[in-house]
Amino acid sequence: MDSATLLDILGNENRRKIIQLLANRPCYVSEISGRLGVGPKAIISHLGLLEQAGLIECSVDEQRRKYFNIANNMRLEVSVSPYAYTVSLHDIVFEKERKGETLAAAGKKEAPPRAEPSSVFLKLSSRLQELKTRQEELARMQQQLQAEYTELMDSCLDSLEGVARNPVECEVLFELLKNETTAAALCYNLRLHPSIINANLIDLAERGFIEYAIRNNQQYWRIRETGVEKA
Repeated sequence: MDSATLLDILGNENRRKIIQLLANRPCYVSEISGRLGVGPKAIISHLGLLEQAGLIECSVDEQRRKYFNIANNMRLEVSVSPYAYTVSLHDIVFEKERKGETLAAAGKKEAPPRAEPSSVFLKLSSRLQELKTRQEELARMQQQLQAEYTELMDSCLDSLEGVARNPVECEVLFELLKNETTAAALCYNLRLHPSIINANLIDLAERGFIEYAIRNNQQYWRIRETGVEKA
């Protein structure tokens, strides 16, 4: 599943509430319907869509009742700023092979004395709190990085006036500041004829502001990383 599909799915408030409910514990259709105050028919429709997308799965208990739970472990990140909009979806997978190797190696050694359940629980709880703290620190770092990125882009735009010789050069350099790209993509984004884009790219390259690299038989243009060398 791609990030756009997941965003569409999460665009519905009731589906978000269902996922939030199932994140706490597995539930039956009747439980979800009662908790959300939504009719069973609508809940079944939402569950079917979530199950088809692979976000949830169902099981049947001893009373033949079907209950649902979260089936996937993923992270969706959306970043919106004056200069960027990015959406990334990451599947969180466990390193089963490495874990299996570790368990196999441990099996060859003499098993350590079994710890008291209370001691194990307290250690696991402590580790959990440590991970939560690290997550919060990472979130603060990401916020700081986005703020610094925006401030630096502001400074770059201010400096473009002393670099660009015309409005097209200014737009081209702004696009390349955000990411390296092809001439065709620049034509599409700026809605300009290829001859105009190519002429400005060549001029900027000759003046030492930009350069290109060949990947998959295509030219990808980017800002020079080694500094500006004016001819």
